[in-house]
Amino acid sequence: MLSANVYANMRLVIKEAKNNLKNNQIPIAALIVNTLTNEIIAKAANTDSPVGHAELLAINQALELHDTNRLNNCDIYVSIEPCPMCAYAIRKCHLNTLYFGAEDQKGGGVINSTQDNLKPINHVSHIYEKETADLLSSFFRDKRESKV
Repeated sequence: MLSANVYANMRLVIKEAKNNLKNNQIPIAALIVNTLTNEIIAKAANTDSPVGHAELLAINQALELHDTNRLNNCDIYVSIEPCPMCAYAIRKCHLNTLYFGAEDQKGGGVINSTQDNLKPINHVSHIYEKETADLLSSFFRDKRESKV
């Protein structure tokens, strides 16, 4: 059973993703929480940049805040399964646990990774899965329909 804090933090991630959607951006967001204090130390949403992924932006904020290259006492919450690039960054900075909503069957780097040589990430998935998946589906459906 997950704690109430996990669900509350995922609700915040979904809220940030929805805000990004309002700005006509991909509705993906991330936040990093200090596990000792349950304080949110970083949050970000995807940008148009190919490396402007919410996870990377939040990780960089947290690393700068703590002037370190490790986030041992922190968890990361993401609206969707991180891509391989973000999953690798999560591994490298030693975040405790990754929590995310929906799987990314096309580009996911945790559950759906094809890279068997990487150390597995401690993760909990499928939190508010339908809501997080629907956010992305509606974003891309609207994009396709606006091109017609």
